[in-house]
Amino acid sequence: MCPVGAAAAPRAEATITRTEFGVPHVKAKDYRGLGFGIAYAEAEDNICLMADTYLSVSAQRSKYLGSDAMTRVGLVPANNLDSDVYYATMLDAKALRAEFKRRSSDYRNLVSGWVAGYNRFLAENRERLPADCAGQPWVRPITSDDVIRSLSSFSMLSGTAAAAAKITSAAPPSAGATQNVSAAVASVFDAVSLPEDARLGSNGWAFGGDATANGRGLVVGNPHFPWFGPNRFYQMHLTIPGKLDVAGAGIINQPFVGIGFNKDVAWTHTVDTAAHMTLFKLKLDPADATAYFVDGKRVPMERREIRIQIKDAEPLNRTVYLTRYGPILAIPDTPYAWTRDTAFAVRDANRTNIRGGDGWLAMGRARNVRELRAALAKHLHVPFLNTMAADRHGDALYADISAAANVSAARFAKCGTVSEPTPGFLQRIYTLDGSRSACGWETATGTPEQGLLPASDMATIYRRDFVQNSNDSYRWTNPAAEIPELGPMMGTDPKPLPDMRTRSGIQEIRAFLATRKFDIDSGAATMLGNKNFAAGLALAPMLDLCKRPAAPKRACAALAKWDGMAEIDSRGAMLFSLFWGKAAVRPDLWTRAFDPSNIVATPSSLDTAGTKGDALLADLAAAAEILDKMGIALDAPLGDVQFAERGDERIPISGGMTGGVLNYTAALPTKAGFAVVHGASYVQSVTFDDDGPIAKAILTYSQSVDPKSPHYADQTREFSKKKLHRFPFDAREIKEQAIGTPKTIRE
Repeated sequence: MCPVGAAAAPRAEATITRTEFGVPHVKAKDYRGLGFGIAYAEAEDNICLMADTYLSVSAQRSKYLGSDAMTRVGLVPANNLDSDVYYATMLDAKALRAEFKRRSSDYRNLVSGWVAGYNRFLAENRERLPADCAGQPWVRPITSDDVIRSLSSFSMLSGTAAAAAKITSAAPPSAGATQNVSAAVASVFDAVSLPEDARLGSNGWAFGGDATANGRGLVVGNPHFPWFGPNRFYQMHLTIPGKLDVAGAGIINQPFVGIGFNKDVAWTHTVDTAAHMTLFKLKLDPADATAYFVDGKRVPMERREIRIQIKDAEPLNRTVYLTRYGPILAIPDTPYAWTRDTAFAVRDANRTNIRGGDGWLAMGRARNVRELRAALAKHLHVPFLNTMAADRHGDALYADISAAANVSAARFAKCGTVSEPTPGFLQRIYTLDGSRSACGWETATGTPEQGLLPASDMATIYRRDFVQNSNDSYRWTNPAAEIPELGPMMGTDPKPLPDMRTRSGIQEIRAFLATRKFDIDSGAATMLGNKNFAAGLALAPMLDLCKRPAAPKRACAALAKWDGMAEIDSRGAMLFSLFWGKAAVRPDLWTRAFDPSNIVATPSSLDTAGTKGDALLADLAAAAEILDKMGIALDAPLGDVQFAERGDERIPISGGMTGGVLNYTAALPTKAGFAVVHGASYVQSVTFDDDGPIAKAILTYSQSVDPKSPHYADQTREFSKKKLHRFPFDAREIKEQAIGTPKTIRE
């Protein structure tokens, strides 16, 4: 590939000042210098992780690491071969370059500087890279193509990335023997055994002036994202005097702040319910399963041969099938299998979405929540996220304005269906009739790309009290907020029950505001309060069930000691978490039905009658058996069994995986415990005074993935105490808290 913008670039200069925990404050006179400094600083902490991501999106993992080794596409396990074929299919270099040329000069200069900064670090440090990538040929200089491919890959995280192996393995029925998701992928996926929201999640609260002690806005954010891999956050502060001054965190290899604050406004994100991809059901030619009909006209599929280089082996050819809508996706032994009659193509609203640089830079320059909302609407850059924001004037905003499919309610009623939750997907599956052109995505004026839902048809709520979201529908943002039912692409849900984290969040916010108003500390403390919402509904009924003769006595005794929390010293918390993971999926769990006018209190009243009670006791016994087999006491303090592994160190981590614990923590079994893999990531609490922002934050897994770095576990130890630290923003604070001497780098 030829890199974008090959002409000679101007010189770049940036000054990097690091403060507590190694957070870089990068100052430059222009956007190219800013990108230069950000990339250099991030590479100092995470060069191996950055290089590994660029290897993935170049579709060359098999070439250097072998085809069978495991990686992830987005958040889903995949072998290297499936990863390579997926990225070779979905990352259209020509389309991405064309899209990048339409971006602003500020954004293009930012990327140009990022490339130079990354390559500068690599040139200076090639002989002393961390052990994870030292001497590896796949650690190489990058071009702007690598950067925009990486940005595009992140945008598809909740769409086709979740179905990568289902695309790369799709084959017509005559070749059915090859139409299987990799057995290795399936076994890893099954072994993960995490709830669906372990893959994408978050809590976000924004308070207006009527709900805060200082009368100004307050944002509390806790995005739930992976602790390992390419989707980690990285803290940073970016400054171009007079043009940009924004701090917070961005995803690795993104040269901008994605969640953060400036002197006037703060924001956070949660994963939304809008439809970012749809399937198209194709009517096939009875004589040829690789041809389909649209409006009665036969259309052959494009058969694309992808040749993948394999380490120490002959190259492999894989065939993918493309349609006017996108690639074919197939899930054998389900309604989405490729048969002789039907096949399914997938269209992803984020396939060429690299608008993030312009969008998040505009958000970083916003002076209030209305300007921030205008940035969301103009760029439609946010790929799969809600936005909660508040400003110094005391206004709060909720917006689900993202890159979603534009299909009106009228068209969907004629052309579409929506599935129940489908394992392996991060959203419900929306399917349209691909045999009729009148069933395609609709075009609206003013959107940056055809087929996208315009912001005017998406959710916006302004409040002076609060808005909140925990990955549920816009309908549950604030029970007092009136918002009309929006179109089906905003999250048609056959069973519109709010998640327990949503119910818990609203309950905790209401309870607090009943007696006082929030400030920066109480907001964060409430978000990280570790109350298990399900315990309030189920613990007492379960203890009553424990009086039955057949009850598992040891498990019941441990449950009786539990305080209903997910704190480090909470005994029996892991037992209940494992139990609730089993019990919560039972049908007809409650006797009091869901009432949309009372989402906190319903559904409720655990049904323990007769055999249903016996089944719940069996779930409790099964949870106890898991811990017994692991050699873990049923009443062990949570911090003894749930931890972050940092070398030989085990750092206790609070929070829970089930039951609506706001401080969501997903952990997988390891030796004598559960190692955290997902959950709280960049946690921030931000308000304002007359001079600017007052921010406290923590990056739960710390800044660096290098075990030799002093910033490999320092923030993790602080998060173990649920302790946030002041994020220095003005020049005086930065100077006072500087670690070492500021570094100025020049090109």
